[in-house]
Amino acid sequence: MVLILVAYAVIHVWWAVAGGPRFATFGESFVPGAWTPVVLSGLALAAWLLMARRPGRGAVALGWVAGVGMLLYSFMFALDLAGMLFGEPTDWPGFLIRSLGISGGLLLVLRTAATRRRLVGACPDCGRVHGRSPERRTDAMPRWAFAAAYLALAGSLARMGAELVTGLPWSPADPSSLAFLIAYGLAGVVLPPALVHRWGRIWPRWVVPLAGRSVPRWLVAGPALLVGFGLSGYFGLAGMTHVVMGDLDPARPLWWTLAVVPGYTVWGLGLVVAAVPYLSITRRPCRIQHALNESSTASLAG
Repeated sequence: MVLILVAYAVIHVWWAVAGGPRFATFGESFVPGAWTPVVLSGLALAAWLLMARRPGRGAVALGWVAGVGMLLYSFMFALDLAGMLFGEPTDWPGFLIRSLGISGGLLLVLRTAATRRRLVGACPDCGRVHGRSPERRTDAMPRWAFAAAYLALAGSLARMGAELVTGLPWSPADPSSLAFLIAYGLAGVVLPPALVHRWGRIWPRWVVPLAGRSVPRWLVAGPALLVGFGLSGYFGLAGMTHVVMGDLDPARPLWWTLAVVPGYTVWGLGLVVAAVPYLSITRRPCRIQHALNESSTASLAG
């Protein structure tokens, strides 16, 4: 991870001093400043060193700030992937540097989460704080997770409702438009409730070959985080900034912009928030706890 952060920092220092490559369309990020990624990677390196040498709440807080900051700065990585999926030209310099930023940010977030678990006395095997964390996939999700998931669903429906009024972006002659609508339906209508309902953790009965088995956690959490951070960054940071500044698309009516941009933002934020308890409740069963339970059962039987 250190090599990724160092490489990211060195590249951006060079670009800030000597000038960077010409990125397609929007540049590397909507977040302004040539030195912004240098500061973020510097904070990330400081957090990593603190967690390695003197782990504490300050190091964890710095790790969250720097890790999430790098993810948000490189949020257009999600758009790169979407462009590849729908056959758009790839901005290779932007894609590669954003890949590096996403990788560094994600690894730092994972390192920060692991450090926090040690500080709060979480189980070394499964990462839970037994007695306070859900132990099984069948446990209930918190109400705030349901609220976040259904706000995400409402945001996606608001965006789609605006498109229904003005005309869906679909053409029988363009296969990518149909792929977009299918992906939209999965990410906007299926994904939010999957994060909080049992069928998003355990395959339901109608999925005959897999019924009753555990749903792979990253099959749901991966798209939720990718789409969530991408929408939150693109529309929450860039889009809402344009709305507040009055820099609106003259080809679209005002009501359309006020439905689509906040809709995308709420959709993205809701996915990210609802993905947090999903990741917690879908951890693998604790082997230590299982061994203790078996030992207690054997003692009672004896």
